[in-house]
Amino acid sequence: MDDESCEPFDLAGNSTGVLLLHGFTSTPQSVRHVGHELHARTGFTVTAPLLAGHGTSPEDLARTGHRDWIASAETALHALRQRASRVIVAGLSLGGTIALNLAVRHPQHVDAIATINGSTGIYRPDQARAVFDAPSDGYCAGIGSDIRHSERREISYDRIPTSTLHERFLLTTATGLMLPLLRQPLLVMQSRVDHVVEPDNAYRIVRECGSTEVRLRWLANSFHVATLDHDRDLIVEELKRFVAELGPR
Repeated sequence: MDDESCEPFDLAGNSTGVLLLHGFTSTPQSVRHVGHELHARTGFTVTAPLLAGHGTSPEDLARTGHRDWIASAETALHALRQRASRVIVAGLSLGGTIALNLAVRHPQHVDAIATINGSTGIYRPDQARAVFDAPSDGYCAGIGSDIRHSERREISYDRIPTSTLHERFLLTTATGLMLPLLRQPLLVMQSRVDHVVEPDNAYRIVRECGSTEVRLRWLANSFHVATLDHDRDLIVEELKRFVAELGPR
């Protein structure tokens, strides 16, 4: 396994499929360790696509929007559903947002969801203001590598097209408003200290989702990119336990 590869990956396994989604401005590199370890420990089929506009240049990202990012995930979901009798969608950050979105909009294809520092539209005041103040044709500083571990890094863009901030805001906010429509079992994992996504998003997901099977797991030793941080193997074990508790399929 090349931990520095930005390429999407697909690990063939048994009839339980896990769709693993990376976050905004990032790549499958951020979830590669979790995906490979989960596959090794369970035999699950694990696939992690590259979202549109990611893994190339900020200029490419500027030519995309929320519909393109969702379409990338939907394509991967439908392909995985052809191979797996049960599908769990898990995601980091905006990948967690998209996981929630897919679960609401495609309930026939998604059996359970897991979010890791997922956003549902709760922003700090300065983050919300940036949506209005930043020039639509410019760039702002990147948000990657919010990691407590001193020797690990996330491969992500160092600049964010400000036009995509509007797209992200729309996607996260609208998905948050759809939470009552979500019915599948849900695992919410959230870092206590997160400099990118407000931890209150975790409380909102738990409080407002329509599922009767919800578990919240706090991550004490990681910042935002928890899948690369001190808790990355804890995340693997939580996902493994979560699927086991769903029962046989």
